[in-house]
Amino acid sequence: MPDSKSRQPGARDVQSVWRSQRFFAHQLQSVREFERLNDDGGLAVNLYPVSRATPQVRVEGGQSPTMSLWLTQSATGFLTVPTLEADLFTIRFVTGGQMIRRNVRGEQVVTQGYATFSALEDMRSGEASSGFLAISSTIARASLLSSYHALEGKVDRPLPALEPLTSIDGLGMRALLLSLEQMQIRLRDVRTVDDLFFPLLEEIVSYQLLSVWPRAPVAELPSPGSLSASHVHRAVEYIGAHLATPFRLADVAAGVGVSVRMLQMSFKRELGVTPVEFIIERRLQQVHRDLCSEAQRDVSIAELSRRWGFAHMSDFAQRYRRRFGCTPRETRRDMLR
Repeated sequence: MPDSKSRQPGARDVQSVWRSQRFFAHQLQSVREFERLNDDGGLAVNLYPVSRATPQVRVEGGQSPTMSLWLTQSATGFLTVPTLEADLFTIRFVTGGQMIRRNVRGEQVVTQGYATFSALEDMRSGEASSGFLAISSTIARASLLSSYHALEGKVDRPLPALEPLTSIDGLGMRALLLSLEQMQIRLRDVRTVDDLFFPLLEEIVSYQLLSVWPRAPVAELPSPGSLSASHVHRAVEYIGAHLATPFRLADVAAGVGVSVRMLQMSFKRELGVTPVEFIIERRLQQVHRDLCSEAQRDVSIAELSRRWGFAHMSDFAQRYRRRFGCTPRETRRDMLR
């Protein structure tokens, strides 16, 4: 299981809540049964009833140290809340009812016939309706990144961004759903959590997912036809020229000849990110490049991080892991061994 990160209030340590289970099945029909599952179920989420009627919720699945697969069915609806923060992605195919998904960006209604992809750290809660049926899986970011590198044949590429919501109608998506359903049925026959079933499941899910799931559009630099696009182009040039030197956002704005507010609005309009997010991304890419370079082998990771503007190692390490799915040390080890 990936290491836990800085936690939200109420979140628990990964090792204290998550445990490998070759197969679990829970039939929840009272508040007490929900409480027992939340206290000792070993899952990454807590479940709560949302109706005054007698709850009817079934959860069935299995999990290894790096991934999980489970089926959720409910006649009455329920609320699910993550209990830990870790470098995991959650994939969910809704085949009955609907779920209101709440994350750091707001609220989204996911109806029957749609699938979602999200980082566990972004999730806040999910409220399932009556008649809800879904099959879900979690997979470690590092595992998905490793599969992506194997598919691409190149180990220096970051994980592509995937669409957070997509239809299940396409042939590829239906095939991925069928694979999850068939593997979930076979969980009952798994003898131990160390069975080869889970590594095979991880490969099937990750390769199929990366092959068929729609990718989010990459923000490209706009042509400098509009005033805001012109601001962004000049700002990008300024940032590139000063990336290895300390500078403030006010310095970038002054170099472009606009206010900080105008610069922020232009970046958000043209690229969909803030100037600070853009600068951090470029600096992380530079550190990643140097870590993969034989010529930089003898330069310490701390020195490389400082070279590209990261003054605090703990903050840098967290940002790097979120971006590339592994630690800086792991990048250097895998690239230069």
